[in-house]
Amino acid sequence: MKILDRYIIQTFLVSLGIVLAAMMGLTLLLDLFFNVSDFLSMSTQAKPVGFGEMLLRIGDYYFYKAFDYFQLLAAPALVVAAAASLVRFNRAREITGLKAAGVSLYRIMWPMIAVGLVVDGLYILNQEGVIPLIAAQLAREPNDLVIQKTFAVDFIRDENNNIIYAPIYDPEMQEMRAEPRRFEGGTVLYWARVRVFLRDARFQAHGSIEAERATWDARQRCWRLTNGLRLPPPKQTDLLERIPTGPEGDPVDVYFTNVGPKEIRRHKAGDFHRYMSYGELRALAEDPMRGNRRQLQVTMHQHITAPILNLLLLLLGLPFVAGREDRNYFASVGIAVALVIAVYVVTFASTAFGNTGHITPLLAAWVPVFMVLPASILAMESLRT
Repeated sequence: MKILDRYIIQTFLVSLGIVLAAMMGLTLLLDLFFNVSDFLSMSTQAKPVGFGEMLLRIGDYYFYKAFDYFQLLAAPALVVAAAASLVRFNRAREITGLKAAGVSLYRIMWPMIAVGLVVDGLYILNQEGVIPLIAAQLAREPNDLVIQKTFAVDFIRDENNNIIYAPIYDPEMQEMRAEPRRFEGGTVLYWARVRVFLRDARFQAHGSIEAERATWDARQRCWRLTNGLRLPPPKQTDLLERIPTGPEGDPVDVYFTNVGPKEIRRHKAGDFHRYMSYGELRALAEDPMRGNRRQLQVTMHQHITAPILNLLLLLLGLPFVAGREDRNYFASVGIAVALVIAVYVVTFASTAFGNTGHITPLLAAWVPVFMVLPASILAMESLRT
């Protein structure tokens, strides 16, 4: 590596570190501002754990959020850092000296593009490897830091192609439970029970498992069932409201699955698909019973287009901030921010059209790339080196 390359990379990395830290810090402060009421309300509940322990839990909450912030801010940070680095070179007249020595602007930009490729690799690693592993922590709400409230398990698909449902899930006990639903004169007529709807590879139902309670066995990675029964396919159309007339089915004590407490916590979030890898999204989007298949398919395709768009955004922004040596720092950074906002608006619009079915999910993911790619080529070609 030549001295020039080392100098450009060092300058760019310093700018990138400062910009990324500033953006992530600002995002954290904004999140803290919007959730401050929740954190303050937890102070009355934090007495059993202590104030120090409460601060540690808040720190743990934002530690995992940092990985999500990186995913959101990597692309704009690259563009703004490149603008800051080139402005620094311009103000020191270093670009003028390099041009006089016969070094083109393309030669100056290549080390920055190389760093952008490395950051893009980290982006993909974070997207496909890290975030799916910590999805349960990312799906937490501030209120979950002290008291983990019960909630329903709403039809989660597992690796066996089966659907898991429970009216009550207790995250503290890691337990799914039945719930009384119909009463008459103080007597419970019907219990909504824990249910596993069994399906084959073609998504056809071939029975179900019902239980009063299911407790997670972390060692065996299975659910231990209380009064579990394996039943044939019901004749009634409404599966959840089926009222058994008496003992039926074969006893079953255990159900092995890859859906454990972490997966249940992840699906609790309304935007849980953001925390899934490409393979997980693809498997889930193939299920014809999913009501949000389009949304899942758009997100799945964006796992491919997002890293491409990050690099194209950098290529689009570099000529705008390197083309004129008299441009001041604030103007260059402002142009970089404006470009990022414009691309984000296009991405948001195409995603919305894809989710609502106005365009196909594949097209929704690739529209921003098709729009930014020619603009990036034209910008690089128009650069006076």
